[in-house]
Amino acid sequence: MSYIFRNIKWGVSPVSVGLSLLVHSIIFFALALIYSFQINKPVINTVYLTYQDNEKLMTNELSEEAESDEANQEELIKEEPVNAYFNNTEYDTSDIKQLYKESTLNVSVRYPNGWTYIDQNVKDKLDGVTFWSVSGNYEIPPYIHLEVQDKYIFNPSRYEHQTEYKGNIFYYNDPEIMEEFYTQIIYIRTDSDEDYSLKLMVKGKETFQSFQPVFFSMAKSFSFGKSFF
Repeated sequence: MSYIFRNIKWGVSPVSVGLSLLVHSIIFFALALIYSFQINKPVINTVYLTYQDNEKLMTNELSEEAESDEANQEELIKEEPVNAYFNNTEYDTSDIKQLYKESTLNVSVRYPNGWTYIDQNVKDKLDGVTFWSVSGNYEIPPYIHLEVQDKYIFNPSRYEHQTEYKGNIFYYNDPEIMEEFYTQIIYIRTDSDEDYSLKLMVKGKETFQSFQPVFFSMAKSFSFGKSFF
């Protein structure tokens, strides 16, 4: 009887062993969970910081691209064609040595060397003359058209610039640009029964800039209404 009592008192109970294992397992699992959380936490922060750095880098790149686009836009604005003004252009006949004359309105005008022309009459009176280049390497030859205008359709508000020359008033705008074609028109307001206009059309900025002074000199050479004889 005493032997059995000693075994029960000092022996290891299976229930105690189970509880001990359960408690140790819970403690081990809790420690593992805490350790795992501590390990994973810096990784999450690293990813977040990396994302933040990438976001800042992308923002800086977009800002630099925007600044570059603005600089390019400013450069494009600076590259707009230089517009010579009628009064600031000297009358130079070295490039307009050929002379066109007709007798119905007694019109005369000098035109560029290496150019030719064709004129049109309506009711036995000059209606217009077209001059164009027959020399030089041009994809599309530049041309200048002289046209007789009806005085009653004239509207001075359509023009930005005006100047008086040889008793006539010359009206004109800055050149217009459409699909690489540059066009400029000078309207010549007279005290006679007819007005006149000269139109220059060329393709390309450099070609326009080279012909604009010639165009103005041609306009300054224009005369009408006086008999040649």
